Amino acid sequence: MTSRPRFNTRKIFWLALTLVVLNVFAIIYLLPFLRSIPASVMTWEQARKFPPEWIPNPFTTLNFEKLFMISLFFRWVLNSAIYAGIVIAGNVLFATMAGYAFARMRFPGNDALFSALLALMMIPGFVMLVPNYIIMYRLNLVDNLYGLAFLGLVSTSSVFLMRQYFVTFPRDIFEAARLDGCSHIKTFFYIAFPLAKPAIGAVAVYMFLGAWNAFLGPLIFLRSPENYTLPLGLHYAFARQWYVEYTPIIAGSLLATLPIIVLFVALNKYLIRGIVITGGKG
Repeated sequence: MTSRPRFNTRKIFWLALTLVVLNVFAIIYLLPFLRSIPASVMTWEQARKFPPEWIPNPFTTLNFEKLFMISLFFRWVLNSAIYAGIVIAGNVLFATMAGYAFARMRFPGNDALFSALLALMMIPGFVMLVPNYIIMYRLNLVDNLYGLAFLGLVSTSSVFLMRQYFVTFPRDIFEAARLDGCSHIKTFFYIAFPLAKPAIGAVAVYMFLGAWNAFLGPLIFLRSPENYTLPLGLHYAFARQWYVEYTPIIAGSLLATLPIIVLFVALNKYLIRGIVITGGKG
């Protein structure tokens, strides 16, 4: 007689409990987004009711119409795209270079510099706002979209992620390149960079999310409405002295999520693979 496989009751219980907890948290995180979909086609009087109503009555597209009536709306979208594009390009190039140097090049102070980098990751971003503003003011780059993008060209988290990824590469690959006469620059561009697509995809997604949704940085460094990014522009357009028109902001936020969803779908496999691999070795 063939013995039936034994099921570990305790293991099944903990697995089921984990799935339940994860699904509960997923619903909690998704709830504001799901709520914003019907709220974007509601009047503010209905959208602010508690308990919340989920069926628009009346159904209105006035919130979206208000967005497209703003003369600077598409300018703000373009500004956000330019800002996010520069930040992504800078991090993909410079953070990947720095990660490769920390992982595969031996030079004096390598470990000390990397430890300093890890220490910088512990500092809250808002602590650096005043020093950065002073630097940008001295360089005459305040109220300049490209000056704002200059501050985000390299992120410490991106350098750390790329360094962790390059550490997982077999040393034989780089030894073979060195024996073939490749310099570090050639090895980086012809071997390391093409092989780092999963981590680069993860960096691109993270940097796009941060730059596209940025509000505090543009609020501090940008002054002219024509230079605003989309989140700051929505606040400028619909925030009054005594109240805020939230439903047009909700509609604009929904439109702003579309590029994020497209990028996530396009780079999803790279994002997940990059996270898994970079978390495997310190």
